[in-house]
Formats: sequence, C-alpha cells, structure tokens
Amino acid sequence: MKTKPAKKSIKRFFLILALAIVSACGPRAETLYTEAYSEIENGRFRIAVDLLEKSSNLETNNFSKYRNLSEAARLTRFEILDYERSIRMYRIVILKADDQAQRIAAQEAISEIYLENLQDYPMALRELQVLEPLLVDNRKKEKTRLRIAQALYLTGNNQQALEEINSAQKLIKFHELNFLKLKAQVLVSQKKYKEAIEAYDELRAKNINFFKEENLFIATSVVYEENEEYAEALNFLTKYEPMIKDKAYFELRTKRLKERMANKPLFKGKRK
Repeated sequence: MKTKPAKKSIKRFFLILALAIVSACGPRAETLYTEAYSEIENGRFRIAVDLLEKSSNLETNNFSKYRNLSEAARLTRFEILDYERSIRMYRIVILKADDQAQRIAAQEAISEIYLENLQDYPMALRELQVLEPLLVDNRKKEKTRLRIAQALYLTGNNQQALEEINSAQKLIKFHELNFLKLKAQVLVSQKKYKEAIEAYDELRAKNINFFKEENLFIATSVVYEENEEYAEALNFLTKYEPMIKDKAYFELRTKRLKERMANKPLFKGKRK
C-alpha cells in the first residue's frame, strides 16, 4: 500500500523533468541561434552551421526549426561550398517543414545547386520540373521555365528546349530577352543558322543595349560564319564595330573572316 504514493511520486518527477526539458528547448535553441550568428560575423562558418543544426534539432516551433536548418543549408552552400550536405539539409526542409514557402524555397535552392554549382544538368532538370508547378509568383514561374529550357538545351534535348521556349513565349512578361537569346543558341545547335540569325535580329531590334552587354554582335557573326556567309559576317561586324567592347577579339575575328573569304572557292583573288 505504501508503494503506490512512491510510484506516483516517481511518475510525477519524470513528468516534471520532461516538461522542464521541453520548455528549456526553446530558449536553448534561440541561444544557439544567436551564437551561430556571432560565429558568422567572425567568419567561422563551419562552427555556425553546426550551431544552426543543433538549434534546429532543439527547436520545438516548426517554422523556426526549419528556418534555422535552411540558414545552415545556405551557409553550407555559399560559404563552405559543400553542396551535397546543403542538398541533404534542404531535402529535410522539403519533407518536414509545415510552411509551404519554406518548402518551395528549399526546392528552388536544390535546383539552383544542381544547375549552377554542380552543373549536373539532368538532375537540375528533374528538380526544376518538380519546382515549376509549385510556384504561384509569375516572375519566378517564368524564370523557372527559362531554366528548364536551359537545362534541356544543356542536356542535348534541343528540340524539347525549343518547344519549351516557344510555349513560354506566348505568356512571357519578364524574361523575353533571355528567352530569345536562348532560342538563338538552340537554333545554332540544331544548325538552323538562318532561323538563329532571325532570332538574333529580333532580339537586337527589341533591346540593342542588352545585345551589346551580352556580346551578341560577335555571336551573330559566328552564326554567319558557320553558314559560310563570310562577307555577311564581316559586314555585320564592321557595321556594329563601335558597340563591340572587346576590340582585340574584334580584330582577330575580322582577320579570320578575311582569310576565309580569300580561301573560299570562287572568291575573286583566292589563294591556291
């Protein structure tokens, strides 16, 4: 009979202890989070990542938990350059975070890592195709479709890339110039040189400053050259010489074109 109060007392003790541990997790998690940012300010990123991971493990609030883990993943990607570890963290966020914006941001980060950092274009394509239907922001959705087209192009799926570009162009509002530039590149890969030149011409007419910044005067001349239109390539370069920034490369290109013209069959004064 005397053992019952003892059992109740023990149960009560462990219940209080458990509650104390749970209640302590929140403040301890915040302390670790603060310490992590102190380490970031001192450039000790690996220590900061470890602290953020520990903070995430202790945190009871779901949003704060995966905010901390997302920040650890971001540091791991940009400061430590451990891309695989960063991806693993982001995947946990995707699987377990309650907040949809956190999950989408993690999916977006994974697709960027594969595309930009690891240059694993098949994986990038897969992750981008998962991401695109989740997006509601039109600007982000359009940018993701551009990246899908880029990934298709970079994996050698040129016709699919062209179809993606043509489909997206019907609704483009924010990235029209980049879509046109990519379209020209895809057409060159398909050896559709006339169509590629038309795409570059359209792009130049829409925004000549963009054309200049992207150095597309040289790119256009290369397309003419690939199509064995050496005189047209030279005339194009000469016409737009004032807008070509790399003068040394301009001289090299014009010299090459003059030589190719001189050696082209049926060209007047060709060398034997």
